[in-house]
Amino acid sequence: MKLTRFTDLPPERQPRYREALTPRMTPFIAHAPHAKQHAALLLNKIREVFYGGAAGPGKSDYLLMAALQYADVPGYAALILRRTFSQLSKADGLLLRAEEWLQGKASPGERVNGIPTVWTFPSGARLEFGHCQHEKDRFNFAGPAYQFIGFDELTQVSERIYLYLSS
Repeated sequence: MKLTRFTDLPPERQPRYREALTPRMTPFIAHAPHAKQHAALLLNKIREVFYGGAAGPGKSDYLLMAALQYADVPGYAALILRRTFSQLSKADGLLLRAEEWLQGKASPGERVNGIPTVWTFPSGARLEFGHCQHEKDRFNFAGPAYQFIGFDELTQVSERIYLYLSS
């Protein structure tokens, strides 16, 4: 039998396939993902996902969505990194975007220049933002167990930093 639509599946199999083809969403994700983000969010159990492209296809939104997929799970901790703090805090940067998405839904914690760099969720989960401008900065993240580490603009981070934080 050739299937051309999801609804062509036998009814008893549809819920299992629907679940497998639906990314995990939490109330902290501000909008529905577009097709490329949707596909990448389905890869949440894979160790490494590289999401690239020209300016505009939603890489930063995807990164924030991916970090927030498990923010409702107690003990979950996510870290999003950029090379410099100023890159995180620029207009339309990840810190301001996170503040827009999370205001009233999570508790802001540590701040730099008045902008929250740590968010704590009702579950106790945490989302942290950091930077690794210099090789030695990688040691600032030694110790804590992060279930998610995302790099915004990985091409600007040295291989040594990436490998250290990925270990």
